[in-house]
Amino acid sequence: MIEKVIPLLLTLIVASYPVPVFAQPPPAVEPITDIDLEVIIERITNWIFFIFFALAVIFVVFAAFNFLTAAGDPDKAKSARNQLTYAIIAIAVALIARVVPVLVRAILAP
Repeated sequence: MIEKVIPLLLTLIVASYPVPVFAQPPPAVEPITDIDLEVIIERITNWIFFIFFALAVIFVVFAAFNFLTAAGDPDKAKSARNQLTYAIIAIAVALIARVVPVLVRAILAP
């Protein structure tokens, strides 16, 4: 009985720990009044960078797991190799997203 109660109690303690944080009022948000094309492009490319980089990390971990569990099966190894290729493509897209604002600034600079 005690073996079932202790994990449940620990789970409830851990799950209820962040609750006091939600009681605080949200910070004041200032309205955005002056948005530049450069700022919009930079924000969009920052989101693209983080999304693709996170996907690349997930793909690399998943491909590594598939390599480890392939156990000599060439089809699974080929699938893992393809996943690693997609991860490299995602990293390339993320890096391109970081370069785009620099190029826009260079083109639009007076």
